Amino acid sequence: MTNTLQSTDEQKSIDNKSMQVLLLLIENSGNNVSKEQIINHVWQGSVVNDEILSVSISKIRKALGDNARQPTFIKTIPNVGYCLISDVIPLTENTLSDEQPLNTVNQQTNTLKYVVISGILLLITIISIISFYANNQESKTQNLANISSIAVLPFEDLIKNKDNIYYAEGLSDAIINQLSQVKDLKVISRDSSFNFRANRDPSIIGDSLKVEALLDGNLQQSADQLRVNVRIISTFDGRLLWAKSFDNQDTNVFLLQDQISHEVRKAFQPSSVPQISASTKIDSQAYEWFLMAQYFWRQRTPTSLLKAETYFKHSLELEPNYVDAHIGLAITYGQFHYYANWRAKESVDKGLPHIRQALTLKPNHPMALAAKGMLLTLKASYSENPQPLLDEAQTLFVHSLELEDNATTRHWYSSLLNRMGKEALVIENMEHAIALNPLSASLKNVYSQYLAIRGKVDTAQKLYNRALILEPDRASRIIESTHIFRNTPNSINAIAKWHLNNQGFFEYCSSDEYCEQVVFAYLSIGLDKEANKILARMVSKHDHFKQSLTLINYGRNNELMNAVSLLKQLSKRYPNNYKYKHGVAIAEYRAGLYTQAKESLLDLYPQWQNAHTIDVTTDNYSALTLYGATLLKLNKQESADQLLNNVAQFLHLDKVQDKAQAEMVLAQIYAQLSKPVEAKAHLNIALNLGWLETFDREWWTLKDSHLLKPIMNQIDVKELVATHQENVKQLAKTISLEF
Repeated sequence: MTNTLQSTDEQKSIDNKSMQVLLLLIENSGNNVSKEQIINHVWQGSVVNDEILSVSISKIRKALGDNARQPTFIKTIPNVGYCLISDVIPLTENTLSDEQPLNTVNQQTNTLKYVVISGILLLITIISIISFYANNQESKTQNLANISSIAVLPFEDLIKNKDNIYYAEGLSDAIINQLSQVKDLKVISRDSSFNFRANRDPSIIGDSLKVEALLDGNLQQSADQLRVNVRIISTFDGRLLWAKSFDNQDTNVFLLQDQISHEVRKAFQPSSVPQISASTKIDSQAYEWFLMAQYFWRQRTPTSLLKAETYFKHSLELEPNYVDAHIGLAITYGQFHYYANWRAKESVDKGLPHIRQALTLKPNHPMALAAKGMLLTLKASYSENPQPLLDEAQTLFVHSLELEDNATTRHWYSSLLNRMGKEALVIENMEHAIALNPLSASLKNVYSQYLAIRGKVDTAQKLYNRALILEPDRASRIIESTHIFRNTPNSINAIAKWHLNNQGFFEYCSSDEYCEQVVFAYLSIGLDKEANKILARMVSKHDHFKQSLTLINYGRNNELMNAVSLLKQLSKRYPNNYKYKHGVAIAEYRAGLYTQAKESLLDLYPQWQNAHTIDVTTDNYSALTLYGATLLKLNKQESADQLLNNVAQFLHLDKVQDKAQAEMVLAQIYAQLSKPVEAKAHLNIALNLGWLETFDREWWTLKDSHLLKPIMNQIDVKELVATHQENVKQLAKTISLEF
């Protein structure tokens, strides 16, 4: 038996597994077949990952002359599986003749019959692709149903002496919102697609965003008539797939935008687009206020959010039932908590009434459902009975995502899942959000902070560096990076310079988070005077910030048992918080509670119970070093030596992003292994690379390092530490002179 694909002029062979995959798709022609279904059917119990299946699909496509971006045969269904989209004609054995259509799929046996699968004789099948070889000129819309991914670019404003940026971007947003409701169509978020405002090369966009098509257009005006030209282009070959012009002499630009977005959606989904209701007509001035509010809302600064609030209110004064304006204002109030230092309750109390009004007017509006979920998640943070709120929020998010797959919704949903301790789902939704918005520096920044809090610091640093490549001049990067990276002399100087240039920002600490991170930086180098000035201006302080300050004081005063007690309380209150659970183990080790430290580490890493399953990674090497040191204290010499040597060997592979910290951990390992020469050498390298104490990453100084303790009494090590302390004092003095 051979597995061949036969056309009139050539024959191509594929392996047996690939043929089985193709047969399964043929059996289910026109229907989505999940990856799991295919793997279970073809590989039957073998351990196979998605990549193996992708290879088989690639082989089939190559044999058929198919293209993944512009498929004629097999369409990829994002996050699901695959679908055979060509017509399939089942034949009996007697119907085979020399007059078969082109490109018959033919698995040859002595009797020209397929093998029996599950007791049922499969019909010999051919894929009818005559239309593929036809002139293919009958309609520019014929290929849109096969497109599985698209990016919508901002419309170009070609109208002279008139700035229509709000309308041009609003039109793109409306189309993105409509297309996001098309099932199985991946629509890239505006944050990523708008990066190509100045470079509209289809192939570059296709490669960068991994999309099969792009949509763009322009605004033109002749006399009193506005014309909007829209087109959809293949990123594979630059071919025009769809184009249409829309003319409007009416002053109601909102109605025109609604018409355009509906027509575009209809091109992809002809049978299921709701008709435009007359009730959706919005006053042009109200719509313009709305677009301006959106423009400022996206900048997410205290000042821009205030402008957004004002414009949304103006819009609602003219159109009290404008659903999108109610949603926008509610989201703005939610963002005031994160970007303008509002109390959570104030944001929720102002935002929820607008969301309730929006859902009264449009009960199934995807973004209204998501925004309510976001506000309820925020409300749960201060509620005495949060669980009903969290459950309701989850229901809202799930319903919203059923209606529209949106990166912002998945980001908000991840925040809820984080509160619920569902780490796997957090990661799944954040990665899906990034797939929808691959060029969003903001999303990568948020995700990197989440990973860092979960102890995956190295992974977080690499992701954050990719965010910086996308947005190198991000104004908040100096402060945001403190969540991801340790202090260095350069980073402390950058923070001090930013503080100096933004003194007004610190007058009343309009962002608690920013003030907190500057305080930690100054306390890390002993610049208590400047830190206390900021603390005095902070009207409110987050609980986690106050707890970190308490820990720092415990470290300075050597109150080890108090540190243990506080961290245990926090770990119990926040059972899914890696930082607190890991902190308990460190505090216990520092207090000489080695058995408890071991138990705490095994609670965090249960797989370490079996020494043979311990894998050293760029994210866990520091925790493993503490575990090895703990085993030494418990007289598990052989196990400890083997583990610490394995970690050292891994670190010498130079895979860790933070070179200074990797060298510091090597110094700690060799100190524990009673190798003072090596320990001192790596300590010296770490300090030369700019290693600094980093509050609140830790709450002790280098001089009090628990893992370097075995070598701290050596004269040359004391000299190194003394030099380090003097350098830190000099850094603090230099900064203090600038204020």
